[in-house]
Amino acid sequence: MPNDQYQEILIVIVTSVLVLGLLIGTLVVLMLNYQKKRFLHLEEKRNLQATYERNLLLSRLEIQEETFDHISREIHDNVGQLLSLAKVQLNIALQNSQSELLNEIKNNVGQAMTDLRDIAKSLNATRLQQIPISEAFSHELQRISRSGIFECEFITNGKSDLTNRLSEQKKIILFRMVQEGLQNIIKHAKATRVLLMMESKENEVVVQLTDNGEGFDAGIAENQGLGIENIKKRARMAGGEAVIFSRIGEGTSIAIQIPYE
Repeated sequence: MPNDQYQEILIVIVTSVLVLGLLIGTLVVLMLNYQKKRFLHLEEKRNLQATYERNLLLSRLEIQEETFDHISREIHDNVGQLLSLAKVQLNIALQNSQSELLNEIKNNVGQAMTDLRDIAKSLNATRLQQIPISEAFSHELQRISRSGIFECEFITNGKSDLTNRLSEQKKIILFRMVQEGLQNIIKHAKATRVLLMMESKENEVVVQLTDNGEGFDAGIAENQGLGIENIKKRARMAGGEAVIFSRIGEGTSIAIQIPYE
C-alpha cells in the first residue's frame, strides 16, 4: 500500500513537472514569436520610413532638376536674346562714336552673356548627362574663377574613363553636391583658393573639395543647416558617403565617395 501511494505521488509530481515544463515552453515560444513579430514590425517600419525618405528626396531632386532646366531655358531664350540684341545695338552705336564708355559697356554685356551661358549650362541636366563629369567640374571651376576672387584648381587621378560607369542619376547627384559645396564656399567661407580633386578607383569615384577659408564648427553648422546635411543625404541616396572636415581658421574639406554600381 505505501508503495502504491509513493507511485501515485511520484506520478503526480512527474505529471506536474511535465505540465509546468510544457507551460513554460509554451510561454517561451509565445514570447519568442512575439519578439520576432515585433522585430519584423519594427524592421518593416524602418524600411518603410527609409523608402519614404528616399522617395521624398528623389521627388525633391526631380523637381529641382525640372526647375533648373526651366531656368536654363529661360536664360537662353529670353535673357540671352535680350543681351545679344543689346550687344548688336552697341556695335551700331560704336560705328558712330568711339566712346570709351560704349566700349566698356560692350565688354560688360559680353561678359554678362558669357556668365549667363555658363550658368545655363551648369543648370541643364541634359547637358550634364552628355559630357564627362570631369569636364562638368572643370567648367564650373572656370566659371567661378572668372570672378577674380578665387584661385581654382582641379586635379584628377586614376583612370578618368572609369567615371563613365556612373549612372546618369549618380552623375547629376555628384555634380550637384560639388556645386552646393562651391556655393557654400562663395557665400560663407571667405576663401581665396579652391581645390577640387577627383580620383577614379576601380569600384568608386572619390571627390574632395577643399578651401582655405575661415572654417567653422562642423557640428554647429550642421545643426543650423548650411547645406551640409543635404550633401550627406544626397551621398547616402547614391549609395555613398560624404564627410565634412572643418575647424575655425583652418578651412573646410568635403570628401565624397560614390560607388559606380
